[in-house]
Amino acid sequence: MDPPTYTYSQLLNRVVDLLHQNNPELTEKRRYTMKPPQLMRVGTKKTLWVNFQEICNMMHRTPEHVFQFMMAELGTEGSIDGAQRLVIRGKFVPRYIESLLRKYVGEYVTCQMCRSFNTTLTRDSVSRLYFVHCGGCGSSRSVAQIRAGYHAQTRADRRALRNAPS
Repeated sequence: MDPPTYTYSQLLNRVVDLLHQNNPELTEKRRYTMKPPQLMRVGTKKTLWVNFQEICNMMHRTPEHVFQFMMAELGTEGSIDGAQRLVIRGKFVPRYIESLLRKYVGEYVTCQMCRSFNTTLTRDSVSRLYFVHCGGCGSSRSVAQIRAGYHAQTRADRRALRNAPS
């Protein structure tokens, strides 16, 4: 009696079915959804990020670290008020803050190996480097220190340079 013959696609489907039966965690691909930042205007020169604390909790990151990143990227000052909301000096639109939040997530939250959001950020006390440790695949990588991003020269900056004593 001859052994049964299978086509390539039949064998491939059989392997995939066996993988899904034995590893149910592979089949469910969870999407990580973030709430968009809720911004409000405070007066004419300040922006209030209302759900700042909630977003930090969703990313499992300290508000201080996210605050440092945002201030460096925005090139401005700000503070975290008593209700754990972020007060930023300057007018900013939600789309811009959202793009910076995506940049932060890509750099300091997402695992580079498995794209998981199940990560922790720790700081090595000896080398003072930050490390992202993945809870899903167990990989670890160092991440860059937060440095000031590009700062556009404002009218006030130009005036200060012009009026500065030479």
